[in-house]
Amino acid sequence: MMRRVSSGVEARSQLALAATVVAWAGAFPAIKALLDAGFAAGDIALVRYAIAAPGFALLLVLVGGLPGLGRVDALRLALAGVLVVAGYHLSLNFGTQFTTAGTAAILVALAPALTALLAAWAGLERLTAPRVAGLAVAFVGIAVVVFFGGGEASFSLAGIKGPAIVLLAPLAFALYNVLLKPLLGRYDLIALTAASSLVGMLALLPFARPGTVEGVVDAGARELALLLFLGLACTLIGYLTWNVGLRGIGPTRAVAYTYAIPPLGVLFSAVTLGEDVTLWLAVGGALVVAGVALAQRARTGRTPRRAYAATASSISGE
Repeated sequence: MMRRVSSGVEARSQLALAATVVAWAGAFPAIKALLDAGFAAGDIALVRYAIAAPGFALLLVLVGGLPGLGRVDALRLALAGVLVVAGYHLSLNFGTQFTTAGTAAILVALAPALTALLAAWAGLERLTAPRVAGLAVAFVGIAVVVFFGGGEASFSLAGIKGPAIVLLAPLAFALYNVLLKPLLGRYDLIALTAASSLVGMLALLPFARPGTVEGVVDAGARELALLLFLGLACTLIGYLTWNVGLRGIGPTRAVAYTYAIPPLGVLFSAVTLGEDVTLWLAVGGALVVAGVALAQRARTGRTPRRAYAATASSISGE
């Protein structure tokens, strides 16, 4: 009987993780499609979080909030929220205006590598030779994607403008992880994520324009569906299903699912947007995924479950 229950939990967990990965991979072509339809980069991020905000607020209440949150921890949480919401999503959206959705999906996959480097610099983790090797492979893959992924015969500043801006997104996410890590053992993970999301949304409000509401009101059914997909499936529900899977099979097995996000992002972008998949883009993407996987497998010591959960839970455009 116990084995049957465990089998059922594992099956539900794997299904939840698979659904999450598909949603997160689909975020990249969804953002690109909205940009192509005339939506401003800031509007996409703001509307996305406005849709998810009531759910995050309810979650924060249901888990009991953040009792005992001191001034220093509150400041750390606020800064982390601004980075992961405004920093990440504005960089991703603005950069995707000047590059392909598939390229953006690969570049964002660098987030765990940048997190490892910043954590080592902050003295939170130690870099070993295998981890350094994995990080080196990932960065070589990024260089291949940025300089050759588009298939251009020659380099140009215009060609690297979009990828350069997108790379600020995984950097913002890495800084978020490092800032939030000291809080993970003292507060509930769901509460931290919900609170940082709500605070981060406030940083998006300056990007609101009179045309923001008009753009949503005048949007067609396709654009409204994409906004709902980003706000609900990719942001709110995606976070919840990720945690269902994480608790069911553990962080070590769950994080392996995230390696599928870049190739799926490229595939979805090719199918839905007609983007070209060049040989160099495929090679660079493979190097990034392989390098990040190697660096993750070479982690030293036992990473706290909560810390690993936070690192893995936002590798998306989520």
